[in-house]
Amino acid sequence: MSWKSVGVGAGIGALFGGPVGALIGAGLGSWFSSGKNKLMARVEAQQLFVFTALFGMLAKIAKADGVVSDEEARVIKAFMNQIGLDEKAKQMAGEIFSRAKDDDHSVYDYASQFGEVYAGNKDMRVIAYRILFEVAASDGELHPEEDKILHDIIAPLGLDASMYNLFAEELFGKVQALNEHYELLDCTPDSSDADIKRAYRKKCIEYHPDKIMSKGLPESFVTFADEQMKMITHAYDQIKKTRPGLI
Repeated sequence: MSWKSVGVGAGIGALFGGPVGALIGAGLGSWFSSGKNKLMARVEAQQLFVFTALFGMLAKIAKADGVVSDEEARVIKAFMNQIGLDEKAKQMAGEIFSRAKDDDHSVYDYASQFGEVYAGNKDMRVIAYRILFEVAASDGELHPEEDKILHDIIAPLGLDASMYNLFAEELFGKVQALNEHYELLDCTPDSSDADIKRAYRKKCIEYHPDKIMSKGLPESFVTFADEQMKMITHAYDQIKKTRPGLI
């Protein structure tokens, strides 16, 4: 089944190909049902892409040390429950995970495709990175190979290197530099108070649940947008402490 056969436009059709397209072409395209209107097909295509790319990357990072341990499997299953997947979606996630962990593509292949598709949408790329980081760090530490992936995957996802420190601080309590707070708001220390305030308000709108769902993320992924919004608010609060005129 091709993207066009379900009425998906050229923009979503571009997602076909690469490691994600290979998994979908291997049978995951049955997620779609026939007879849907073009808008519904496009939304489902976006969600299928996010779902496939994400669990493909999770499979790679879980097997980074050579084998998927019982603990790693438990963490992945807990993650499925955390985002509220139903039984059908869990079966699909398990199939993606199983195929991806042993395929010929690297985690960076999946990340590059995701980064290219969402090149104009930093929020989607940050959310994907956050999920990877959270799962990798669920046992309270990072295996050296997991740590390497979390550093090296930043480039193919098209993110700034400071993203690693942002999440390391949140999950492990490491000290974060003020410049990284500015980076999270897409600002710099040279930005005016008015620009910083506008950037913060823009982020609040971007991470609103309705806005997140309109980008193609399943409703269950809103919880990660909420966590990201907490980090953005924290960054804004830290910047305000250094700027008396910013309220």
